[in-house]
Amino acid sequence: MDLTLDSIQELIQENARRFLATELNSEKIRDIEASPDGFSRPLWDEITGLGWTGASLPERYGGGGRGILDLCVLAEEMGRAVASTPLVVSAGLASAMLRSVPASPLTEELLIKLASKGEVISVALVEADGRNERSVPSLQLAIAGEDLKVTGEKVLVPYASVAKEIITSARNADGEFVLVVVSGESDGLEMSRHKTIGGEPLFHLRFQNVAIPRDRILAQGERAVAALNAGLEVAAVLAVAEAVGLSEGIIDLTTGHARLRQQFGKAIGSFQAVSHPCADMRIQADACRLLALEAACLIDQGQPAALEVASTKAFANDAVARIASDAQRLHGAIGYSNEYDLQLYSRKVRAFCLTHGETGDELERAAVALGL
Repeated sequence: MDLTLDSIQELIQENARRFLATELNSEKIRDIEASPDGFSRPLWDEITGLGWTGASLPERYGGGGRGILDLCVLAEEMGRAVASTPLVVSAGLASAMLRSVPASPLTEELLIKLASKGEVISVALVEADGRNERSVPSLQLAIAGEDLKVTGEKVLVPYASVAKEIITSARNADGEFVLVVVSGESDGLEMSRHKTIGGEPLFHLRFQNVAIPRDRILAQGERAVAALNAGLEVAAVLAVAEAVGLSEGIIDLTTGHARLRQQFGKAIGSFQAVSHPCADMRIQADACRLLALEAACLIDQGQPAALEVASTKAFANDAVARIASDAQRLHGAIGYSNEYDLQLYSRKVRAFCLTHGETGDELERAAVALGL
């Protein structure tokens, strides 16, 4: 498998890096994180205009007709710039789920709006008493005349406050797993923002008899589970790509510090106790990138990728956590200061390790994929 970026992907990477370097600096990053929505509409509108939101979608939706590999390139650059946007959840997770359920006027409408208008589509899967996104939901979908009613709560819902639509997992009256689309402006829907280690805009949603038309059911039963798994595989790969970008930012800061910081009349980078961990950071980041690209290629080719996705996320969880930990150790006390930029990266790395697959869960999925 050739994992070398083609000429178009190299151009995408170059343009994305230049654009984000121009649009973002540490001050803007901090301002966006501290804003009520944790979201910059001007930045997202520019990203939409550049075609990033529809990069992996077919041209009939107004997309670029490319693939998940192109989104990986973009996600890595977003991580490198510490750009907080809904790209992974909307263009990755939600888009993959919508393309994996039976086609309908609703899925066509949402995919077109995502690609051409940059409509933010969030996904509500996690519940307070559940283990992760794949846990059986307790959110109830009940029949109420010609419509349906949703009652219950979801937690850790990304970008919910700016999402026009939210794909939500629930159980119907027969206990069957269901995916439905809920308007972000529905009556009876309340939300409050969590305080998170990475600063991501994650929300607690409370559904109080929220009315949903029947044509907003995306899938039920096995089809819904298959769509969920397809979306989570894409999200995991993109999350790893973003974490690779975060790692690149960490490596740049750490090696720069090691070249400038003097001890015993020498740059600390001249000592093996510093230079060897820096070299290991490079090795770990490159390994994560190659694993993510391999998994993305398999998904784009329509081949089974459960083993590759699970093993990639499990490996990356440990690798990028070690990169962040070593970087903070090599920086010393300044690495833990909120005024220094390293924490912008390291906090998001900690959050990455808990999102879209913790290590134990991913190792279990990899074992299952191996037939164990």
